[in-house]
Amino acid sequence: MKTEKIAMGINLRRNKIPTNSGYGKYYPEVDRQKTLSLRGFAQHMVDHGSMYTRGIVEGVLTQICDCLPELVAQGVPVQLGSLGTFFPTAEAVKGTGVRSIAEMDGLNPNAIVKAIHIRFKPDATKLDNLCGPAFKDACTLELRNIVDTKEVSIDGKTRTVKMLTPIATAVAEYRASQQNSGTGGESTGTDSGSGTGGSTEGNAGGSGTTGGSEDNPGSGLG
Repeated sequence: MKTEKIAMGINLRRNKIPTNSGYGKYYPEVDRQKTLSLRGFAQHMVDHGSMYTRGIVEGVLTQICDCLPELVAQGVPVQLGSLGTFFPTAEAVKGTGVRSIAEMDGLNPNAIVKAIHIRFKPDATKLDNLCGPAFKDACTLELRNIVDTKEVSIDGKTRTVKMLTPIATAVAEYRASQQNSGTGGESTGTDSGSGTGGSTEGNAGGSGTTGGSEDNPGSGLG
């Protein structure tokens, strides 16, 4: 079944950390859409020509959701075909590194392991390469919004909200300001997130750039 390839939106967020080498520059982040539920995913598979009903597909997916964590909890990595592999990693309790073999005598692992994380490693074979640069080639990217965060008062409480300004709007405002002023200064509309079409979401995203080099300042959005 031939389907239309839907573009992935790319937003730009300004680095507001003065001590960072990328301060003042805008960096990309994915314009993530509403999370698709398991039922919605099952329906999507059916719509793509699956010979099985949504109920059967949903049942299989539910079974995977039950069994995969069980196996990973036993230290067993699980590979889902060409998608990739789920595997566990251990996070150490801060400041509790084992200094010698003598300290291992009678050691309770719960005293040194803070958490066990389920990680995912995408397939990296030549045929089904889902790793970063290769997966980018499978995506159609389009610029959408400038992202900013602001503190606002809602019902008497201060909350951090995400502001979106369409990049096309910001660029148009910038060009207009250049024509009016004849200077090379940047329009304040590109940084405020308050231009036409801006919206708010109750999501405290923070700065979006924390540490790292100029070429890769980091996301900070989880």
